[in-house]
Amino acid sequence: MEQMTLLLQSETKPVTINLNDFDFHFIEAVTGSGYETKVAELAIHDKIAHRAARPNMQKFPALIVELHDGTFVGFITYQVNDKEQECCFLQSAIWDRWRNETLYLAMVETVLARMEEYEYPASVTCSPKSDLETPELFEKAGFETYIIKSGFVYMVHGGKVDGHYISTEEFARLKKYVQITQTNVWDSQTKEWLAEKKAWNALIEAAGERENIPNPRFATREGCWQVNGGLAQVVSGKDHNLGASVLDPVACDVAVTLFMPEKGKRIYNPFGGGVQYGFVAGHRGYEYLASEIRQNQCDANNALCSEYQAKWVCADSSTYEPEGMFDQVFTCPPYYKVERYLDYDGKPPAGELNDMPSYEQFRDTLLKGFEIAINHLNENCFFICMVGDSRDSNGDYYGIESEIELFIKKQGLFLYNKLIFLEAAFTKNAQVKHTMNSRKFPKQEQKIIVGFKGDPKKIKDLYRPVGRL
Repeated sequence: MEQMTLLLQSETKPVTINLNDFDFHFIEAVTGSGYETKVAELAIHDKIAHRAARPNMQKFPALIVELHDGTFVGFITYQVNDKEQECCFLQSAIWDRWRNETLYLAMVETVLARMEEYEYPASVTCSPKSDLETPELFEKAGFETYIIKSGFVYMVHGGKVDGHYISTEEFARLKKYVQITQTNVWDSQTKEWLAEKKAWNALIEAAGERENIPNPRFATREGCWQVNGGLAQVVSGKDHNLGASVLDPVACDVAVTLFMPEKGKRIYNPFGGGVQYGFVAGHRGYEYLASEIRQNQCDANNALCSEYQAKWVCADSSTYEPEGMFDQVFTCPPYYKVERYLDYDGKPPAGELNDMPSYEQFRDTLLKGFEIAINHLNENCFFICMVGDSRDSNGDYYGIESEIELFIKKQGLFLYNKLIFLEAAFTKNAQVKHTMNSRKFPKQEQKIIVGFKGDPKKIKDLYRPVGRL
């Protein structure tokens, strides 16, 4: 093995040590191994690894490092989680006399090789206080960072689950999105969220350039909302997204990642609208079908997603019967009478939701499409509706969110999650000047209403476990 130079605390000059001078061996658990006291003493001395001194943390397996004469040098404790099919590094420490990055890397790689015998992915959380347990060192072992929070760096390494190879990126995505969301309030203005959004928008813009489609993120919907001096223009000096509302691609990716069965393949979207959900689903390798009443929107989206199994069919979603069954239904219908959608002829097509003369017709048309979609949803799968309410001329909310919640329950689904999606607040500062004299608070959120069809007790078996965070 390679030579390394080590400056001992009691020496004034470097001492050359060969890694072959160390013995690496595994124990099934610290408890009962005879190493309980040695591990505990080093863990307390190390401070960062102090939890390894606790009896409840000594039940895990460990790598023990010693000199050939039996002198105890260091340890790494780790966990093998067969139920969630992953491994994770727990605590680690080396006595000061031998504390060295090269030795520590050899220890990490030895444990990782042991983990690969299980063929499971691996995870680690690097403490900002450690000079050995660093992201740079774990990168040398093939780990990748998926999120940084409060100085702690969360990293993963790919592996197999049920014989199927899970890439490092795929393994990280579920954990990352659980970290970003965590509660039923999803804040789209956090640093982590905006970084993901920038990456998705870059992919969509590249597809637009490839297909020669201008404004690909909101193609065919320019000017449908907040134009000609609208509130976004008051604040920023220009029309935000050229006056179009745009579905957030990160919200799409979170929904695809969290609410798709592990063996799921197909997604259906009634009232399909913009490109984002289909683009994300297609990019993730799923088959995606959307029904959308405007031909110009279908043509633009189909071109943008030409490299994926994503397709928009020009049809009235309230009557269209998609072929086959699906493993997820997602829909993001428009706010009633807030936007105006036009086709090639410059007019709304017959049956377009926001051209309905009354809210009741809008609601009934919407729910007919939802009912068909639910009939084509497989058992033990999720129905996801991202929706926002709007007001009539008297300021009275129509109540579409509540009506959809009640509809989901009447369809026999569980009303499983009620999520709040927080949007950017920059236009609200302008809105408040116009609305608060009437005591109307500007709306900054959308709702993501999640229904579940089937037996919720089976979710843990059919959906990929989150594992250690």
